[in-house]
Amino acid sequence: MALKVLLLRKKLTEQQATLRTLEQTAEGFATREAELEADIEAAQTEEERSAVENAVTTFENERTANTEAQAQARTDIEATEAEIREAEEAAKNSRSGKPAGQKRKDERIMENAETRTRFFGMTVQQRDAFMARDDVKDFLTRVRGLKGQTRDVKGAELGIPEVMLDVLRENITQYSKLISKVRFRGLKGRARQNIIGEVPEAVWTEATGALNELSFQVTQLEIDGYKVGGFIAVPNSTLEDDDDLSLASEIMAQIAAALGRGIDRAVVYGDGAKKPVGWITRLKATQEPAWWGSNQGEFTDLHTSHVLKINAVGKSGAEFFMALIGALAVAEPKYSMSGVPTWIMNRKTHMDVLARALAFNASGALVAGMQNTMPVIGGEIIELEFMSDYEISGGFLDCYSLVERAGASIRSSDIPLMLQDQTVFVGTQRMDGKPSIGEAFVHVSYDNTEPTGALEFAPDYANTELGILTVTSAASATASGKTAVTVAGNTAGAVLKYKVAAQAVSVENGKKPGSGWTAYAAGTEITAATGSYITVVELDAAGNIVKAGSAVVTAKA
Repeated sequence: MALKVLLLRKKLTEQQATLRTLEQTAEGFATREAELEADIEAAQTEEERSAVENAVTTFENERTANTEAQAQARTDIEATEAEIREAEEAAKNSRSGKPAGQKRKDERIMENAETRTRFFGMTVQQRDAFMARDDVKDFLTRVRGLKGQTRDVKGAELGIPEVMLDVLRENITQYSKLISKVRFRGLKGRARQNIIGEVPEAVWTEATGALNELSFQVTQLEIDGYKVGGFIAVPNSTLEDDDDLSLASEIMAQIAAALGRGIDRAVVYGDGAKKPVGWITRLKATQEPAWWGSNQGEFTDLHTSHVLKINAVGKSGAEFFMALIGALAVAEPKYSMSGVPTWIMNRKTHMDVLARALAFNASGALVAGMQNTMPVIGGEIIELEFMSDYEISGGFLDCYSLVERAGASIRSSDIPLMLQDQTVFVGTQRMDGKPSIGEAFVHVSYDNTEPTGALEFAPDYANTELGILTVTSAASATASGKTAVTVAGNTAGAVLKYKVAAQAVSVENGKKPGSGWTAYAAGTEITAATGSYITVVELDAAGNIVKAGSAVVTAKA
């Protein structure tokens, strides 16, 4: 067994050396990128441009391969560390006479390869130290205790320990593609965040000369706190089992998934109504909106200068990119500290742009002039599926301020998924955000249509009152046992359904009507007995109830 440990340690040393080599190689990428940028600017002839294009493609491929190799090397190192730990433990058990195959429960947990080799990017030692903390143990114990608390969870709301919140924040970046690009900060209470506009140039003078005053324009973003939430469905067997690693992983992964997707949509298209303000919302504003703070500086109308439509869908190659890059260049870098842009689009658009960059190299092989980097002006391309086809938006995302107002919390019920033997945990977090400098962003459609200015967010049924329909019933003029029903207050074109019962049917906002409901058409007489009740509901586009009304039936005798 000692020989196996020696072999594993030698293997670990080799893996660590490989990782160091990869990291050293990566350190030179910044210099090569700067050199290639200079080459792009200097290229004059078609031959020079072709050579630079090939060099850029080679560089991007090398950088991507290096990143993937580093990730794999770290995973291999963690796996080897876990194998060493298990081999050492097995050797110790062998010396103590412990029967082969007899393992503690925590050792059986370690047999899960995914959990054994990786726990949110931690090494084995970091993970063990994390799970050994008293506040983490206490939290997981309290989470298990929530199972079955269906009548009253008052007092059972759990605050996630700060150490777990740190892991959660890191995990959100796996699901939110934008949170690592924007300026993300933690703030408490209602606050204002100072924003410095264009940075002035320092003045050269004699070593003994007086200093010149630099003119900075400081504005303030007023940041509130709105709640974003999601749910976690955890199998009851997991709650009952003493498996801290699986429980912690499940909780944090699913909260992060819910938050990350909601955050991305709000950062781009949030309307400021109980949610952050998206940069596209800022660009589309034609006059100072309600969410514009009193100290935010002078409002500038950007809806014509930074929201653009171009007719480039029939172009390709250099002609296409000349038009597109000219439009995207409207985003101003002078307000950005990093000076690195980011561009978002859906996958269809990304593939379309990529296809337009196809070319043949000197060997006659088909190559792509870009992968996940926008040609010439640079910047990472990120796919977000809520973007419309042939639309590209973005710019300098560090000019967007996103703040976390409060950490996550959890409450539970086992009623919604009782038949699936699962307990639902509701996770929430309070956040807010605004673009600090609108001029740093741009929104472009290249198919000559108006760019999408707003998106629908999931309706907040829980905090919206049920709408009212006015329902009246009158005896039919022609047929016995029939009633003529009229409905007022309904939305034009919306689907209506009705149900006749001995009493008015109780309905909830945002719920499906269920079985027993019949489509209502104006002017159609309904069979119903005098004295019974007819309940009419209006459905939204998702088929959920948003309005309702009832009346006592009067039918022709």
